Amino acid sequence: MSKPSPLLKFVTEKNPIQRINEDVRANLIAAQANILDRAFPNAATLNAKVFDDLKLSLKVPDELKEIPAQAASDRPFNELLQSFLPILRKDGITGQTARIHAVNLAQRMHLVRAFEQPDAVLTRVTNKVSEVIRTFPHRAEDIERGRNPGDVLDPYILAATQTLLYGGDFQEAIGATVAHKALMIIEGLMGHLHEDVIGEMRGNIRAPEPRGFNQEMIDPHTNPFPGSDVVQPPAQEGEKIRFHQVKSKTGSAKGGDGKRLGDQLRQLRQYYAGEVYYDALIGNTLRGHRSMSGVLSAEPQAVVLVGEAAFRELTRSAIGPELLLRVYQTAFAEAAQRTGYRIDMLASGIVSAFGERSAAAGEDFLELLLTNSIGGDVKQQDSRTYEPPNRRSRSAKN
Repeated sequence: MSKPSPLLKFVTEKNPIQRINEDVRANLIAAQANILDRAFPNAATLNAKVFDDLKLSLKVPDELKEIPAQAASDRPFNELLQSFLPILRKDGITGQTARIHAVNLAQRMHLVRAFEQPDAVLTRVTNKVSEVIRTFPHRAEDIERGRNPGDVLDPYILAATQTLLYGGDFQEAIGATVAHKALMIIEGLMGHLHEDVIGEMRGNIRAPEPRGFNQEMIDPHTNPFPGSDVVQPPAQEGEKIRFHQVKSKTGSAKGGDGKRLGDQLRQLRQYYAGEVYYDALIGNTLRGHRSMSGVLSAEPQAVVLVGEAAFRELTRSAIGPELLLRVYQTAFAEAAQRTGYRIDMLASGIVSAFGERSAAAGEDFLELLLTNSIGGDVKQQDSRTYEPPNRRSRSAKN
């Protein structure tokens, strides 16, 4: 007889959450177990873990046994740093050496507070960022045309950038163009990173990507949480399962998306007897929120949050924004060192490539770019004669 699968705590056996995909349910059970105060009974055990991770043979002060782990770790970086200096001095470590160790200890404390496996998270984030850096513009062709055939470099904007912002310096204008393209890629990266990294924080799981025929509907096995990015199982008796839709900022979702998101959140709340949240990480106020009214009209019980209020619910911490920043700073620095991407050096190479082309064509930089950005088969530029590529290929076969 097969052993029954373990169940989530603090949720009734009849709740549909107990019958979802076993792998996802196992992740939820693990998230219940790795909540900070459950993983570390007190600040002494948490400090011992941090010391061990950094291979420092420091004595853990006895008084830390009386302090909750969360109270000791949910402190701003500088305050945390200062708290380690007396511990280091007692072990005979002073001066600049003590400060370097204190910085490392404070950084590690934040990472251990945030994640059960901080090194694995850092590796995944660093690898993801490195992959995205490789898609940044590297050659002239990368800024002349985007992935969409209609996304071509605008010579008029380039002329304005060159003249209005950089005193006629073409290389500086190219550098700004490269930076603009890269920033758009970074903006897309950050939205996904926020969902993934917050989804790996203690007490959370990243909701699996929607699959199946109808990705808007709940399917316990293939699509258990449509409309949710992060799921938080209850941490104690009396709490409900919490579902979060996460955006980078209040303007990340179009106003028309509100009703669809609200419908999905309402479905999750009713099906799992849970609570639903619509979170925007960056922002100071809900004023001007583009999709809040649409979400609340479809799901009046949704909680719409922004800024610090959103971080508090998502991370169960008073220093949630700093915890997220800590992992990003570490991963970005490693990815930058690994890839060596430098806009100033790339801009010089791109300008040289444009220079060679314009010399061969006997045209000015901007005149050449203008020709390349608007020239082409006139029949393919006029809706009266335009034939999409798939239609042209079928016509050629016939």
